[in-house]
Amino acid sequence: MKATRDWFGDALVDVAADHENVLVVNCDLASATKTTRFKQTFPERFFEIGIAEANAIGVAAGLAQEGYRPFIASFGHFLTGKFLEIFQSVGLNNAGVVLVGTHAGLAIGKDGPTQMGLRDLALMRSLPNVEVLQPADGVETRAMLAYAVTHDRPIYLRLCRQPQREVHDQDYQFRPGHPDVVSHGTEVAVVTMGAMVPVVLDAVELLAPTGLRPTVVNASSLPLDVPATGDLLRQYRHVLVFEDHFIRGGLIDEIGRIVLGLDRHIRFHAWGVDDYGQAGSPEELYERYELDAPGVASRIRAVTGANTPEIGGSKQ
Repeated sequence: MKATRDWFGDALVDVAADHENVLVVNCDLASATKTTRFKQTFPERFFEIGIAEANAIGVAAGLAQEGYRPFIASFGHFLTGKFLEIFQSVGLNNAGVVLVGTHAGLAIGKDGPTQMGLRDLALMRSLPNVEVLQPADGVETRAMLAYAVTHDRPIYLRLCRQPQREVHDQDYQFRPGHPDVVSHGTEVAVVTMGAMVPVVLDAVELLAPTGLRPTVVNASSLPLDVPATGDLLRQYRHVLVFEDHFIRGGLIDEIGRIVLGLDRHIRFHAWGVDDYGQAGSPEELYERYELDAPGVASRIRAVTGANTPEIGGSKQ
């Protein structure tokens, strides 16, 4: 089990070996963002800007305009906090920068809301030419990196801190914008992304004694393919979204708009972080916001199976 930031660090070195235009623009966080190995392998392609994300974004945009594929890495909260610079230098110029935001969601724990990446999706989704990618495991991380170096469009790559297991096999093929069904069920579709994918899969296992078997959808890249996603979701009576992000502006809004446009009535439910976040251990925080496996299972049960047996350990 590894965090997607760790898988990213390894995959970046691998793709850079085949693509000489790949560079790293660093913000004094090589150890935390896992770009140290890149620095050691390709020191002439590693640019240390220091604790100056705004400046680093301008440097990366300039390098992209000269034909390079720069990866600028920092905590997601800090990087997207320089939204004006991203808007002006990357977005408006359609500069081919890969913005790598690590420490997504609540898992930064005791460092608290001043460092939690909880609003980054809302910001990056607002830019019409920026793709958002959030891998669920190592297989998907490598597939996304291989994809990212094949074109020069702006990308925001959202990575997690917490270790997680693989949910894909080696035959997995990443298709941008396409909903990825990782577990098939009936009646209920649960949509999530990133580190929440294995959590939702664990919640589904907790629900097995109740007779509920939701389909689990990994929405790992945004914007989603609306026709493909709509065709998938219209098969279900309930669509639920769980995300490690504010309840506004992120995946919940993306899926809600798609469901709203369907030609049939579907019950839509969603959960995320409803305040600025808190300081505590990751385990305490995910339990507080009911984004751990028992909490997710309890939420699914509450809206879709009121007469099913209670789930041990979950909050009612």
